Amino acid sequence: MSIDGLLDSPKFSGSQPLKILLVDDEPATLQLVRRLLQADGHDIHEAIDGEQAIQMFDALHPDLVLLDVVIPKKDGLEVLVELRQRDKMAGIIMVSALTSEQLAVKSMLGGADDYVNKPFRLKAIRLSIRQVMDKVRLRRRNAGLQNELIAANQRLRQYMAQPLVDTLLSSPLPPQLGGVRETVTVLFLDFAQFTSFSESMPPDEVVQTLNEYFAFLPAIVIEHGGFMDKIMGDGFMAIFNAPTTYVDHAQRAVRSAIAMRRATHERNHNHTHGLALRIGIHTGEAVVGNIGASVLMNYTAIGDTVNLAKRLEEAGEPHQILITADTYCRLEKTLEAAEQVRFVSLGARQFKNRRNSIEVFTIEDVAVPVLTSG
Repeated sequence: MSIDGLLDSPKFSGSQPLKILLVDDEPATLQLVRRLLQADGHDIHEAIDGEQAIQMFDALHPDLVLLDVVIPKKDGLEVLVELRQRDKMAGIIMVSALTSEQLAVKSMLGGADDYVNKPFRLKAIRLSIRQVMDKVRLRRRNAGLQNELIAANQRLRQYMAQPLVDTLLSSPLPPQLGGVRETVTVLFLDFAQFTSFSESMPPDEVVQTLNEYFAFLPAIVIEHGGFMDKIMGDGFMAIFNAPTTYVDHAQRAVRSAIAMRRATHERNHNHTHGLALRIGIHTGEAVVGNIGASVLMNYTAIGDTVNLAKRLEEAGEPHQILITADTYCRLEKTLEAAEQVRFVSLGARQFKNRRNSIEVFTIEDVAVPVLTSG
């Protein structure tokens, strides 16, 4: 049933019968209130002390509790606290023959919806019940809307990276087109010889295989502080240092590349069909922000830094990680020993549609040499 349907159902409409728990140790009071409420068609249950009240509440899950302040075993205020710990939604009206402003305040602070003095007047108790049930309906509506919002946020996070979702949800303003210049490290990952692999396999098996790799590769990027920009066919683009800032963004990108290559090798070792990744990494300036149109925008990085990282990935051999000198010079000298790798210069390389050559390094894996054997 929908939230609106639930609120409009007989159980929660203002004039329909309610399941009410009366908690009072005075037989005369119980009898009077029972008659009043049964005359209105409500389903009445009774408890004569605090412990019995809690037990019956757990068993009945009433819509409303009329709870006397002064009762045996556990007083009404203690019972109130325990009931509220169990159920944030049910209506609770505290009743007492004691005229005390302080007692009324304590009741409301403890979670009561109303405080009514004895002796009861029929009109007054009916008005209190109606007002409290209005509060209950509002609480249930708010809780339902909150649950729907949480579910919508969870669905949104499956399509957008978490840092971007958090930024959008925390901002009171809608996103705007535009960006700023940032020094970022861009990583492109792709699978070598994927076209021939796709030709030899049914399309649903191709998708299944890709999803097996994407089940762990993006998680490695995120674990190292990278932002998953977009998945493009059999590969993806990731950005380090935007939208979350890291001083060691180049090192984080390289560490993630090494970890992804090793994780891919481990996966391939246990499967019949395996793909060989190739990765390109470059560090430089790019414009980072919302690019596109007002009706459809994408948080991404634009510029020559992005283009060069892509060219590196395309030039790589199976299992190869290529990085530029701009990335290499930002790495800590201890990284080789810590990661059990070796950085080897391939000299200056000329890339398509670029005037100047670029010095390129490859990352050889000392711990798993087969990964860099070509």
